Amino acid sequence: MWRLFINECIKVFSRWRTYIGFGAIAVVVPLVMLGFSLGGSAIQREMLNELGDEFITTGNLANGMWASYMLLNALFIHIPFLITLVAGDIVAGEGTSGTLRIYLTRPVSRTRILTAKLLAAAGYSTALVAFMGILSLVVGNAWLGIGDVFLLDDEGILILPWDLALGRFGLAYLFAFYIMFTVTALTFLFSVLVTNAIGPIVGTMAVLIVSTVFTFMDIDALAWLQNNLFTSHFVLWQYAFRDPIPWELVRESVLNLGIYSMIFVALAFVLFRRKDILT
Repeated sequence: MWRLFINECIKVFSRWRTYIGFGAIAVVVPLVMLGFSLGGSAIQREMLNELGDEFITTGNLANGMWASYMLLNALFIHIPFLITLVAGDIVAGEGTSGTLRIYLTRPVSRTRILTAKLLAAAGYSTALVAFMGILSLVVGNAWLGIGDVFLLDDEGILILPWDLALGRFGLAYLFAFYIMFTVTALTFLFSVLVTNAIGPIVGTMAVLIVSTVFTFMDIDALAWLQNNLFTSHFVLWQYAFRDPIPWELVRESVLNLGIYSMIFVALAFVLFRRKDILT
């Protein structure tokens, strides 16, 4: 099993499309930090205007920790697309090239082969999210300076000391890994269903877009559906930046995403074991 996993990882990281996500993040993160550094004073004035005269602040509110949070908030909706580029190709791509049929002639069960592919896809997703987190924190804190995280939303004002915020970032990215595995599992399912690498990308993004539209529709009749869509629980990572952390909501989101992931993976294995590989 270990050799199969290593082999799949080698194949994943030998394809040029694997590095599109890393390259995009490597370009976007410094550019965003540059924008924050150039417009930091204006951003801070806007934040202070929202507070009014009720607070006295010192230091730079638009620091590296705050910028990393804002970047995570902005890029998180784009990470699923980057994941589909690789996860969608991991099975369907080999079907297109004709190597999958040869691969299955080896004396190894389909279950072990598909498990290795799933682990490789999940490993890529984890590496991509980790790369974004480490790069944003390192570049942000080096460029803008380290400081407390000041958050202002509908629930009120939250100020996290920088040392506590580091732990919250770690928890947020742990939740992000979990969320992105659901996206990986969905893309993996589409990759098993089709024989071209474009289908899983289009299929996954279509499901995400439609589910997101339903998630934000303000219709009482759809309340039950909205609460149970997996996209409604993509806010899981944001719970790490609440005080106190709403562990009941965390458990609900973890359970929802876990059930969807298991369904997607189980369907992928059942369909792959019954699938006729003709090319």
